[in-house]
Amino acid sequence: MIDRVLIQKKNGEFPTVNGWVAWCGFDRKAYPISFFEWPDLRDGRVEVAPTTLVVGGVATVLHALRRLGAAPETIDFPALLHPYLGRRVWPTTLGDVRSRFTGDTAEPVFVKPREVQKAFDGAVWSAFRDLIPTAHHPDELAVWASDVVSFVSEWRYFVRRNEVIGVGHYNGDPFTAPDCETVRAAVGAYRPGAPAAYGIDFGVTTDGRTVLVEVNDAYSLGHMGLRPVPYANMLEDRWLELVGRSVTDGVGAAMRTPPP
Repeated sequence: MIDRVLIQKKNGEFPTVNGWVAWCGFDRKAYPISFFEWPDLRDGRVEVAPTTLVVGGVATVLHALRRLGAAPETIDFPALLHPYLGRRVWPTTLGDVRSRFTGDTAEPVFVKPREVQKAFDGAVWSAFRDLIPTAHHPDELAVWASDVVSFVSEWRYFVRRNEVIGVGHYNGDPFTAPDCETVRAAVGAYRPGAPAAYGIDFGVTTDGRTVLVEVNDAYSLGHMGLRPVPYANMLEDRWLELVGRSVTDGVGAAMRTPPP
């Protein structure tokens, strides 16, 4: 059970629309809500407990979860979903990828952080100049590498308790949607190891295939068009699961009015 929601602000304002949507959702659920700024959490002036749900940027929420000993591992490419990748994806290090670009030519590769989320933005590297933005990171930094795939469109499916509750288009042609049966099959295949709430991204390739882009943990999800109460429910379920509390069949004992 959540007894308080802490939502991040910056200079007294919501830093992103995600915080505002979360506030709308938890306010509708009649939860006690307080606000904090990053320096207060960082310096220990904000008390965090398992029943205190923290909403904010990815690094901020991870900081709070680490204080509780509840920070999760990344779930970008779960083993259960490898058949849906449609390309090679492998764990490696930044140094290993850098070594590919010491000569005159190199095969393009997509690279994204593996353990340190948002260390840099995932991108296709095809020349030495593409490495420059990551020059300050050590060779030992864990990354994912994958074959380059050209996507026509990319979509996010919001999954709560193994059911898709919403979808958002975030890149490419909005009229080219993934194959729904492939998405349903993937959600079903992930069920034995899935968290209580997560986002699963699928894209349509230039040759018409529907393939998995990546999986995102619910604590780090933007709302991407999901309505406030369902968004708040996803954040709540995943927080409770991470801190070792029961995820109930309801949407919170403090609910006073039905969701919109």
